[in-house]
Amino acid sequence: MNNLARLIKYVLPHRNRLILAAFLTALVSGITGATMLLIKPIIDKVFIAKDTGMLFMILWLVPLMWFIRGIAFYGQAYLLQYVGQRVTLALRGDLFAKLMSLSHDFYNRNSSGKILSRMTNDLYIIQNALLRLPLNFIGDFLTTLVLIGIIFWLNFKFAVIAFVVFPVVALPLVDFARRMRKAAHAGQKQMAEIYNRIQEAVTGISVIKTFRMEERQKAVFEKENTEFYSHQMKFVKVDSRSSPIMEFISAVALTLIIWYGAMDVLKDVWTSGAFFAFLGAAMSIYKPIKNFSSANALLQQTVVSAGRIFEIIDEKPAIADAPGAADFGEFRQAVTLEDVDYYYDHKHPVLKKLNIKISRGEKVALVGPSGAGKTTVAHLVLRFYDACSGRVAIDGVDVRDITLASLRAQMALVTQDIILFNDTIKNNILCGRPGASDEDVREAARRANAADFIESLPDGYETVVGERGALLSGGQKQRVAVARAILKDAPILILDEATSSLDAESEKSVAEAIENLMAEKTVLMIAHRLATIKNADRILVIDDGAVVEEGSHDELVRRQGVYHRICLLQLL
Repeated sequence: MNNLARLIKYVLPHRNRLILAAFLTALVSGITGATMLLIKPIIDKVFIAKDTGMLFMILWLVPLMWFIRGIAFYGQAYLLQYVGQRVTLALRGDLFAKLMSLSHDFYNRNSSGKILSRMTNDLYIIQNALLRLPLNFIGDFLTTLVLIGIIFWLNFKFAVIAFVVFPVVALPLVDFARRMRKAAHAGQKQMAEIYNRIQEAVTGISVIKTFRMEERQKAVFEKENTEFYSHQMKFVKVDSRSSPIMEFISAVALTLIIWYGAMDVLKDVWTSGAFFAFLGAAMSIYKPIKNFSSANALLQQTVVSAGRIFEIIDEKPAIADAPGAADFGEFRQAVTLEDVDYYYDHKHPVLKKLNIKISRGEKVALVGPSGAGKTTVAHLVLRFYDACSGRVAIDGVDVRDITLASLRAQMALVTQDIILFNDTIKNNILCGRPGASDEDVREAARRANAADFIESLPDGYETVVGERGALLSGGQKQRVAVARAILKDAPILILDEATSSLDAESEKSVAEAIENLMAEKTVLMIAHRLATIKNADRILVIDDGAVVEEGSHDELVRRQGVYHRICLLQLL
């Protein structure tokens, strides 16, 4: 199914309103066309025959017609806006729902700017099209039909001339449509790059200021912006070229009409009023036909935008519930990785025949150089990705045979890069267990060493933390994240360098919070700092995708192997 047909499926639930809007549009078009009919009696009856009765009838008829037209125009505009807003609402909801279902690999392949461009720019184009295109394609089409009917009624011979010319006017639009669609696609793709550039600049403003990168960023943005301008101008050139061509063809047709019509008036074949009514109708046809050109340009943009949106909606999640996947019950035994291989790019292995077992209640730490594959292990356990070979299992059940919802219900995650939402502290903690009581939230904050700083804030738990928690310090954000994990109370806890970016004072407070969090949990921790992992039950040293050493902190130090060297190099 093509993109336009799929877009129409979103419109069909509102067909009753569209039918009413079409009726009102027809009324507007009919009154617009009927106005041309008044030219004949005005000239023949009022100006030439001096018929005052006709004059007074026209004087009250014109305001009445345009009053009715105004009401009908308001109705059609409101209904079309309603349909446009509802369709955009549905599309935006479906698009966001799809984004929430997609796996990490999708976000690795697509920048946030490209995604944001589809959520904003492309949806705006569609919303605008749903308002304007019905007016163009229905309103202008009906107006054209009414005017053609008037032309046929007034003079059949000249109407035939108009019908011969009309296909000639429409023919160039086919080629213009192809060119405009190509230019629109390039322009909207470049707009996504601009969104991405802005997003990077805003989130990285501290780095930009620190390294005095303002001028460099402006230069890069100027290049992207100029490229977008170039694509837009290509579209404008094609769009603008259509009007003069159509105007010239229409002018030639109008010249023929004036010449033939004037000759017939001079021969008394028809009256001056009939001729000017015909001329007025013929001239009025030009505007709706010209509007078809503008509508065609918007239609091509809409087709491209719809394609970009449906491209995401059609994306298949790389990680999804398998047919027959079952809900997982209570975690009782162990998390295991069995002969696991993993490749990010299908060329360079990140993990090689990796075997790890984490028994229930055990605290296992993964250490090793950057890029060794430690975080990949955590992502495989969470099933953000699937192993390329081998399997990850919980209590002996392959995670691919477990529903994602029940699998992740067993796990809580605290990372170095804390994500807090632009909401209250209370609601951020409640992410761990929506519906928990206020007392549960306060208890989680207390165990996370967060209660004191939260209650010292003017708005306490109702304090809005800002985008990504920008209004809180690093240590405060970390403790809110720990409180969130405590409230979830999942049996398996994953800590991914949860204190590596904190100062000593903050780390001490967060470390105490994490100790409270780890109590009676099965823990997989990834860290560089000795203080974080030296009390782990087992430490696994991972290097080049494989476990090269295993034991407690004291055992590994005594062996004076890789772990010992890491300690000496102060990578912990």
